[in-house]
This record gives sequence, C-alpha cells and structure tokens, in this order.
Amino acid sequence: MKTKVLLLSVLVTVCGLSVSAQTDITPSNYKFAEQPVGQFKFKAVNAGANPAAGWAVPVDGFDNGFFMLAGGPPVFTAIDAVQPAAIQQGINIVDLGGNVGKVFCMRGKTSRFPVGTAMGAGYAGAWFNMNFYFDKTTTPVNEPVRVRLVFSVAENIISPTSSALDKFYGSNWQNNTSPALAIVPSKFPSDFFQATDVDGDPIANDNGEAYYDPTKWMVYEFDTTVPEIAGNPNRLKMEITASAGNMTLFIKEMKFTKNPVGEPIVRQLLKLAPDEGIINAVKATKYEQLQINVSGNRVNLFNVEANTQVNVYTAGGQLSKSFVTTNNNESFNLNNGFYIVKAGNSTAKISVR
Repeated sequence: MKTKVLLLSVLVTVCGLSVSAQTDITPSNYKFAEQPVGQFKFKAVNAGANPAAGWAVPVDGFDNGFFMLAGGPPVFTAIDAVQPAAIQQGINIVDLGGNVGKVFCMRGKTSRFPVGTAMGAGYAGAWFNMNFYFDKTTTPVNEPVRVRLVFSVAENIISPTSSALDKFYGSNWQNNTSPALAIVPSKFPSDFFQATDVDGDPIANDNGEAYYDPTKWMVYEFDTTVPEIAGNPNRLKMEITASAGNMTLFIKEMKFTKNPVGEPIVRQLLKLAPDEGIINAVKATKYEQLQINVSGNRVNLFNVEANTQVNVYTAGGQLSKSFVTTNNNESFNLNNGFYIVKAGNSTAKISVR
C-alpha cells in the first residue's frame, strides 16, 4: 500500500510539472523557415500607430497568424494605398542558405544590402509599425509570454547609436504596452552587425571599406503579459522609423513561449553563416563611413562637405565637441580616450592616445 501511495505521489508531481512546462505557442505563419520563398503579405493596415481598442479583425481573420501594418494616417488608408503597397513589395521570405536558411526580410527602397526585393518606388519615408498578433486560443491570461527574436540589421550608414528598427514590445487589445514603454527594448544600433576584429574594432574589406558581417545575428527576448480575459490577445509591435528606406531587416526566428523558464536573453550575439556567395556579396558592398585619421591628440576628418554638423561623443554617450565644418578637411584636438564621431549621417569610432 505504501508503494502505491508513493507512486501516486510521484505521478501527481510529474503531471504538475508537465502542466507548467514552457510551451511554444508561436503561430505557424511566423515560423519563417517553413514558409515558401516569396512575398510575405500583411492582412490589414491601420491609419495611425494603433488600431481601435478591441479591434476584432485579428481574431476573426487570424488563420495561424495575423500580420498587419500601422502607420502615418494620411498614407496608411488601405492595403493598396501607395506607400503600404510599396512597403509590401519589400517584405518577403528569402533563403539565405548555409545554416541560416529561410528568413523574413524587409528591404528598404534604397538599401544597399544585396539581398532581398526592395520596396517599391512609391515608398516616400513614412514611419510604420509591424504587428504580429498572438493566438487568442493558446495565449494565457495574466501570465507571462516570452517573445524571442533572432534578427540582423544593415543600413546604408553604419551607426553606433541607432537604426530604423527603433523598438519592439507587446501591446494588448486596449493598446497598453507590456512591458511599459519606459523599459521596452529600444535602439538597436546598426554597428552591432558590423564586421569587427576580436577586440571589437571595425575591420575593412579589400577596398578599405567598412562592411556588415552577415554572420552576426542578435538574440533578444522579453516577457509580456496579456491582462484581459475579453478582446484580442497581445501583438508583437515593432516600430520602424521613417529611415526604413535605407535599411534591410532580417528575422530568422520569432517565437512565443508560455510558462517561460529562466531569465530572458538580452542582446546576445549569435553567429550563423549564410551561403558563401551572400557573404562575399555583402563584404563587397560599400557603406558610408567617415574618413578619419588620428595622430596623437589630433583628429583629422577628410572629404567632409562644408556646413556639415559634427558631434563628438565619449564612449559613455556624453557630447564632448560640436561644430559645423567650414571646408572639406577639418582637424581638432581631443583628450585621450575612446570617442564616437558623427559627421552628418556618417559615424566612426576612434581611439585617442
């Protein structure tokens, strides 16, 4: 009898663990590796940053994933309006080969990144949000859901401060954010994906130019909560700025997990190698960077247009020097340390010793 009671106790414990085990609740349409190559279509647009509270369309038309765009009211009036239609041309599933495989790709109209289909000519710089809705039937209420993204960014300008991918977070059917906006993951500088040496310093291609490393991917996870019983579940909201025309964004993995275990992974580097031909093409692509030379405490800028705003920041982000150029070459002194120099839309990291 004691043996039977013990076995029953173990069975109850095991069953209890299985009920609370983390579970993948990602809608099948967001599993990009399983999607066919070609356009990845959004199902709706909204004029404004958020749809009306309680909007039922994503539930009624879910179909294993509801992807929609929200953006500037004057232009996001319909799926076939000029700018949404142009953006749609640039949103595709592409196969990068290697151990990357098929990914979600959004390529801007003027992006120099040599992969994917560019947005149409009608894109004129509108900001917009990409929204990926959770499945109402599997999303728990008042319990955390972990969002996991594995992505890569490339812009025409390699920047240490930002990119057109501004932030992402959960937003519920009343358009309340989770986590709160004050602590959402934000600012994803494009230079995270730049080719660097073992010390983290930028390296150049055979032409002496800075370039992106297509094997660099970022892992970012955060937890969001659905607080309402009624209405739509949360959506993953990704804010894209008006400079999207210069950016290519790849998403290899988008995963939603209920009952997550452990702490979220934040800004972790993941190395994945696409097809060798893609690596070579990306390496050969030219991106803007400053032509800069440091000699002692003297910093020399070359080929900078007159009337260009130059800001110099410390490694901690404090403004150290600010001026407007008067000719094509400028020189100035800095104390010893590490700095970020921004001239117009170009940036560079320097070390003064």
